Amino acid sequence: MVADAERMAAVLTALPEEYAAVRSHLVRPETRVHRLGTVVEVGELPGCPWPVAIAECGEGGRTAATLTERIATWLEPEALFFVGIAGGLKDDLALGDVVVAAKVHAYGGGKVTSDGFLARPDSVRPAHALEQAARSALRRGSSRWTDRVITGPPAPTAAPKVHFRPLASGDVLLNSAECPLREQLHHTYNDAVAIEMESAGFAHAAHLADLPHLAIRGISDRADGTKYDTDRQGHQERAAAHAAAAVMAVITEFARHRPAATRSAPAAPARTPSSDVRVADALEAFTGMAGLEFRRTVLALVEDRLALEHPLGIPEQTVARDHLVLIARGLRQSREPSSAHRALYEVMADLRPNEQALVRLREVLGL
Repeated sequence: MVADAERMAAVLTALPEEYAAVRSHLVRPETRVHRLGTVVEVGELPGCPWPVAIAECGEGGRTAATLTERIATWLEPEALFFVGIAGGLKDDLALGDVVVAAKVHAYGGGKVTSDGFLARPDSVRPAHALEQAARSALRRGSSRWTDRVITGPPAPTAAPKVHFRPLASGDVLLNSAECPLREQLHHTYNDAVAIEMESAGFAHAAHLADLPHLAIRGISDRADGTKYDTDRQGHQERAAAHAAAAVMAVITEFARHRPAATRSAPAAPARTPSSDVRVADALEAFTGMAGLEFRRTVLALVEDRLALEHPLGIPEQTVARDHLVLIARGLRQSREPSSAHRALYEVMADLRPNEQALVRLREVLGL
């Protein structure tokens, strides 16, 4: 992959149609598997200096929150996005329009008393820098983000509009024009222009991870009882395609102007693991490590020695140096890094018992 292996953006989706819309923009996607089984694809986005990782998490805020946390700690992206479809709540939104969440309302919180339901609003705003990148990338007349749209019928009667307005999010699929939830949204979250199920969990988890995050949704229905009719007419796929095109424009804009130093380094733990660079340096000194097959053998033997239920999921790189850095990082982020480091040392001791590089490897691993 030609893009910077250390910096990337990550996009989460809930539905297969949303995932397919995002994936259609990526070239040469590679599959990566987390040690707990979560699958992502990482591909190149033409014109963007970063690779983009995509994941399909399924419906619901709790699942979105869990996988947001997992993606954040596993891939350590520069920015996180949740992209997909939503039901419109306002008459000035057309089917196919795109909503960039100026804030996300988690509407489910509250208290029930003899006076009825008393809402306790919980809202999350996106990072200012990411919202500004979105406004720049999607501003009418200053860019042609709509040229990125990959979709079939129904053909839009006009170019989709972009709205920087709030979303309402909760674990309820709203498809009724007259119901208590509709009244609650109208009276308590009146600025929300669309409703969906995942962005509240996603935004809360991303906020706790201190990562820039943004929810972008395409309007596929009006949440008024006509959802299944509009779905049959193809508006779900069309809305997903518009949201996917918008997020790709935002990622490209954000990556082009993002400073090199993005987050302050965390405080060192009591026992700091050897840096990935130092481990890669030590491994690079072994005879044969320049060959991909030898590196594959080393990884396979390490996994066998650890008796893992799932493979480490470390992606391959043809450039030895890049691959070794990823190997070092993958071992450090494994369930038991100390066991993984010892397994690596023991494998190299079996394969290259007489090489001086073995002494250096033991030193940097702290064994």
